[in-house]
Amino acid sequence: MTTPASSCRLAVDTDDGIFTVTAHQASTYQVRLGDGLTTGALSSHLDALASHLKVTEIGVLIDAGVAENHLGNITAAVTRTGLPLRIIRVEAGQDSTSSDSLNTLIRALPPRPWTRRTLLLAVGGGSVHNLVRTAAGYLQGLPYALVPTTVQAQIDAGAGPDYGLAADRLGTPYPAGVYVDPTLTATLPDQHITAGLAEAIKVALVTNPLLFATLEKSTGPRPAGPVLTTIVCEAMGSKLLLRALNPQRELLQRGHCVGGAYTAALRYRIPHGEAVAVGVAVAAAHAFLSGQSTLEHRDRILDLLAAYRLPVAIPDEIRNPVWAFVAAPGRLRNGYLRLILPLRPGRCAFTDDFDRSAFDKAVDDLAARP
Repeated sequence: MTTPASSCRLAVDTDDGIFTVTAHQASTYQVRLGDGLTTGALSSHLDALASHLKVTEIGVLIDAGVAENHLGNITAAVTRTGLPLRIIRVEAGQDSTSSDSLNTLIRALPPRPWTRRTLLLAVGGGSVHNLVRTAAGYLQGLPYALVPTTVQAQIDAGAGPDYGLAADRLGTPYPAGVYVDPTLTATLPDQHITAGLAEAIKVALVTNPLLFATLEKSTGPRPAGPVLTTIVCEAMGSKLLLRALNPQRELLQRGHCVGGAYTAALRYRIPHGEAVAVGVAVAAAHAFLSGQSTLEHRDRILDLLAAYRLPVAIPDEIRNPVWAFVAAPGRLRNGYLRLILPLRPGRCAFTDDFDRSAFDKAVDDLAARP
């Protein structure tokens, strides 16, 4: 006996008294993108979403730094819905994904029993979004929506649960809505703009050579206005398509071991995008040195990273700590390390042939560049 997966939430096969059950969970949500969205249509979008979800209040969880520039517009948009508003500020940075921050958020929400009638609206960067996603899972499906305020978060927000305090392992639901307004990034320092663009470069290398070409044409003044909107839209769309194709989700979630190790060696004191850039640079150097890519393609990748003033080299004083963090997952996998190699824009490959010697050669190759 077999029940088709398309007609029910569970597909069940039976054979010799053994039941094989495949559970399917479908989530549908809209990602809306537009310049000036938060000062224009956001209110009507939230009103429609609140009506659909039958929520009775909106809790705005906002990055304390972001609140200085954007809380007024967000508050005005929520107030126009006519629903009660609760504002919860959290400190920016990696610590906002800690258990202490999660406890602070939960204490600020209405007491149990949970009725799922509070819509959480997360306003800020990726760490704030991760905090809300984790809380939503912990609170058994409390609805939430995202308003990303950094380039990195805007590219990532539409793709659903990913990282954080245990993210998917807590059964984190997908957002009820995502509202992307590239003009919110205008108040960011240049370092945070370019750090976010490192994610766009990574996505372009995996799947979108036209986006890579757009990024190459936009390296003068920092991208803004329609140019930045195009970059965010293309990168976000490419990432969504990759996540929709299960065989290729791995390209976004695994194999970027050097970037994470670089961040850890620096004790998380740098923007995530700068770590992404270093990871891409090491992978590009290894692709060239192992004969899987050409000097022309290696230089094209490294030149673009450098044009956005992103780091591409690993200083000698942290080389050993970085490798220690790179090698740690391998010890859990019997020495198995997997690295994604950018061969050229739009094409990547996996390699298992990446040891300390290969790492040192790649680091030396990057240090030798003028």
